[in-house]
Amino acid sequence: METLFKRKKIKYENSMPSHTSGYRFEDYKIGYNIGKGCNAAVYKAFIPEVPKTKASDKITTKEKDEVVNRQVKSEGQCVSGEDSGERKKVAITQENSSLSFVILKKEMLTDSLRACEGDTSNPLRVSCGGSSYLLRAFEEDTNYPLKVPEGETSYPLALKMLWNINAGSSSDAILTSMVKELVPTIPNALIGEFGRMKGSYIHNRKKMKPHPNIIQIVRAFIDNVPLLPGAWMEYPDVLPTRLNPCGLGHDRTLFLVMKSYPCTLQQYLRVCIPNKECATVMILQLLEGVDHLVQHGIAHRDLKSDNILVEFDSVGCPRLVITDFGCCLAEESLGLKLPFTSNDVNRGGNICLMAPEISTAIPGPGVIIDYSKSDAWSVGTLAYEILGLRNPFYGYGVDYLESCNYQEDKLPPLPSSIHRDMRLVVKLLLCRDPKRRLSARVAADMLHLHLWGPELLASAPITVENVFRWLRCQTLLTLLQVSKNHKLPVEIELKRSFLANLSFEELRLGLDLLLHVKT
Repeated sequence: METLFKRKKIKYENSMPSHTSGYRFEDYKIGYNIGKGCNAAVYKAFIPEVPKTKASDKITTKEKDEVVNRQVKSEGQCVSGEDSGERKKVAITQENSSLSFVILKKEMLTDSLRACEGDTSNPLRVSCGGSSYLLRAFEEDTNYPLKVPEGETSYPLALKMLWNINAGSSSDAILTSMVKELVPTIPNALIGEFGRMKGSYIHNRKKMKPHPNIIQIVRAFIDNVPLLPGAWMEYPDVLPTRLNPCGLGHDRTLFLVMKSYPCTLQQYLRVCIPNKECATVMILQLLEGVDHLVQHGIAHRDLKSDNILVEFDSVGCPRLVITDFGCCLAEESLGLKLPFTSNDVNRGGNICLMAPEISTAIPGPGVIIDYSKSDAWSVGTLAYEILGLRNPFYGYGVDYLESCNYQEDKLPPLPSSIHRDMRLVVKLLLCRDPKRRLSARVAADMLHLHLWGPELLASAPITVENVFRWLRCQTLLTLLQVSKNHKLPVEIELKRSFLANLSFEELRLGLDLLLHVKT
């Protein structure tokens, strides 16, 4: 069964127009800013296709001037948006096909349902002044126009420009500092400048097979830092001195290119409350993604809702994709165990969602931090957000918990409206002791059984024969669904992942916990 589904390889992302393009910044047409973090800015982008020249395609000098004038006018409209004064109020809408998966929050419900009638162009959009645009990050905190300038091509890619403050401008120095960002790259993402490099940073980097819940970087290259729209307003301090005399940045940096997604999980949850089944599917996707990382000896170490991207499948179900690997632990020689000899050793990113065994570690000779279940703990905290509740490990002016000293009996109880199986999984993911905590694999198996094995769980007694009969049924059904779908819906992807990673020992443990452990 495991062999059968592992033969069905997941394809690498194919969002580039050519296998030979996209390895230089000048290959791209840059759109508007879609995000800014603590170490990078992200922009919409696309690679213009270069048509083959024919005699009939030749244009006059006058026609060329007209094209240039239109481009200048279009770019001027985009940049002029930075000077816009009054910000307009927006209403979030949800595509009809995905309304069964979410409940829009409070006052937005009526207007949103009315606004989305007949709108099937994108699952999550904003309406403003009669026009509909893609949801933007921190819209009310920026002056950028949301829409692509009229007449422009769509932007299927996202270009991430990392900020280079300390690495210098040589390729070797940049890679030494930023090589972790390259963990989720596809094989041909590095055949440009990196393909000619002989340094160990590229050839000995940790490699990972593709997974539907892990971002795929389709291009990575080093180039000069450009002056992009909004740079002076959003991140002037990190620009190089040739662009800002007071800037702290270096002239060259690393650029990453990936598929563009409609929104982050944080943005999605600001406007949508998933129903209970949808929330379970979303949490299950995170567990499958984390299990995939663990199988490859990688710890993300910075899981949070704005490091998770969201798109929607053919029936409107959110597909979650883990991104931003800048804080990950991904060294062949270490695996998931990091020697913690001094405070100079980097333990990871977001301290609020750092597992207890990481946040309480005290450096010293022979001290080892085990990250094998740390990301699973972070998923347990994110489950509160996905289920429509406040994350208890974030402080919002009210009482909150700290991972270094919280008591398990002080965790906010999940409401009884949430299924007992989900409450149990979250409780066991948030155990302080990693020896008692669920692994991502066992937690995922428990949710698979909850979603697609209620008949099995209801049978008494559960025998080995019953389990194998259920697995055979799931295998045949999934094979049939895979053969009929070119682009798999989230549900089928999850079933295939479950069957491909099946371990009878872990499945039995998940069954025992569901049947015998009280919440």
